[in-house]
Amino acid sequence: MMQAQAQVKRTGWVVAGILGLLLPAGEILAFPYAPNTLTFTAAEGTSSPPAQIVTFSKKSFVPTNWTATAAPSWLMISPASGTISTEQDTISVQVNPGGLSPGTYKGVFNIEVTGKNDRIQTATIPVTFVVSTGGTTTTPSILLNPTGLSFSGTAGGANPLAKTMNLANPTGGTLTWSMTEPAAWLALNITSGTTTTETDQVSASVSVQGLAAGTYSTVITVAASGAANSPKQIPVSLTLSQPTTGTTGSASLSWTANTEPDLDGYKVYIGAQSGLYNPPITLGTTTTYTATNLASGKTYYFCVSALDSAGNESPCSSEVSKPLP
Repeated sequence: MMQAQAQVKRTGWVVAGILGLLLPAGEILAFPYAPNTLTFTAAEGTSSPPAQIVTFSKKSFVPTNWTATAAPSWLMISPASGTISTEQDTISVQVNPGGLSPGTYKGVFNIEVTGKNDRIQTATIPVTFVVSTGGTTTTPSILLNPTGLSFSGTAGGANPLAKTMNLANPTGGTLTWSMTEPAAWLALNITSGTTTTETDQVSASVSVQGLAAGTYSTVITVAASGAANSPKQIPVSLTLSQPTTGTTGSASLSWTANTEPDLDGYKVYIGAQSGLYNPPITLGTTTTYTATNLASGKTYYFCVSALDSAGNESPCSSEVSKPLP
């Protein structure tokens, strides 16, 4: 027996298993890898911590295949397979804290290398992921542009053109906002919304109908629960001048009456640009309207829609226009 063992050592073979299977000595040893454990830390709600690298080698002149698998789903590896011979290969290991509550999480990932005679050698690397409380909380804020609005027009004339306000959230997080304004002559196309990285646009328009010459003022209040600088206010002014004789004109409109039995009235739209109108003027069931105090040297555009008793509005009629000398 002593003689047989000496013979095995001289030929470079060892006996493996009770069946006496002969393998090269290197094949019964696990391939080298480092590190043999991994630990990650991150705060709840934050981004993934930096990836960590695992290296391994397989000293063989014959290229062999390897694969890597990981569990659970918060544990990610790249690449997941490859071929190795005499070089050193690396695997990037990453964790994702998204959706995880504070606590300690355990996982593993395995590297399997195919050896001689298709024998599989496996390295199992434990992974610990500690998710802590106290991550940085992003506080949204309100950014307005412009910070004030000014309108001007002529008493009894056409409404001034609408103006746009931009509302942004420069500090991150989710900004849930609302706008309020008390003046009857001022209207907003939207009064609430939610923004993260995008910019919301709000259109403000005024109606001079029934207002005398003079200066009117109000404020738009922007509020957002949890915002660092809520509320913010936007001052708004409207200046109406007296009509000047000889510098204004008028336009008379007439249209065919609707025949629907539930007809409740009409709306007249007026604008200084084609397709872009000021807030409408609501009429009864009359089929004529005269727009007065229109500025000379401009072309005005008009269209009419019908209203039923339920408040439903028809599409606007074909547009007509009138240039004023």
